[in-house]
Amino acid sequence: MVPITANRQLPCKNTIGGIKKVFLAPYKKVQRSEITYNGVSLIEFPETFFYIFDLVQGPAFLQQQNENEGGKYFEVSLSLTFNRITAFDNLQFQKLLKKDYFLIVLDSNGDYFLLGFRNGLTAETLKTTTTQYTIEFKGMEEEFAPFVNDIMGTDIITVEGLNYIFQDGRDFIFENDTNYIFQ
Repeated sequence: MVPITANRQLPCKNTIGGIKKVFLAPYKKVQRSEITYNGVSLIEFPETFFYIFDLVQGPAFLQQQNENEGGKYFEVSLSLTFNRITAFDNLQFQKLLKKDYFLIVLDSNGDYFLLGFRNGLTAETLKTTTTQYTIEFKGMEEEFAPFVNDIMGTDIITVEGLNYIFQDGRDFIFENDTNYIFQ
């Protein structure tokens, strides 16, 4: 039994719900020896480049704990909607499907969380209209999404500009941060 070690008082009511930005990177298996995790926050993580997706409307986000015969797990679901889709966007979104990703969400309170920390989230479905794309990412994780506020900009690096990825999922970024499409 773990003893209670602190009081819990009513917090200030100035917090705001919602997600402002999402950062996306191709998932790669990370060995436990490559990270430092204190159960709440990531302290160290292998250097990873993330691409920024600004959002016009808030995404549908769900993270809930479930239990099955294998034990407890967290089911994670994030649905992103993008407006004013161009032909280039159409091609890029099609390439996202059925692959696994790390996603970082920036909430309206200024906190960063890493989704898909252990297993990645899969870009499962794509819903389209003439002016919108909705991509749903889903996955199961061992623990609640960790905070990554302390490693933003050091281990987790955001890339400004266009995202060009090889067919094997790797990025090719030149020293001047220029990306190219090779097909």
